[in-house]
Amino acid sequence: MNDLYRAIEDRKDLKDRVKLIGIGTGNTTFEVDFFRKKYKVPFPLFSDQDYIVHKALGEVRTPYFIGVKLNQDGSHQVFYSKLGGFRNPNKFLEKMLKLSGLA
Repeated sequence: MNDLYRAIEDRKDLKDRVKLIGIGTGNTTFEVDFFRKKYKVPFPLFSDQDYIVHKALGEVRTPYFIGVKLNQDGSHQVFYSKLGGFRNPNKFLEKMLKLSGLA
């Protein structure tokens, strides 16, 4: 995920248009902060100790990725929703850009 973040931040055309966040399902703020420091995570991480976000998303297993496009009119569109990780951050980024219409 750190490599994906860097791939986004390294591209001037994406830096202010594509954002990553992480949700610590079942994790306390302390646990999320420990993880952030241990793995030097440069993007925002949020605690979901009480599983509120997890339940709102249908209690999916992790890792789980959701791509959301924010539209000009303030609405949003989920363009990607899938369980599991990825091997190549650059290929994953290109897939997300194509699916979102940003590529």
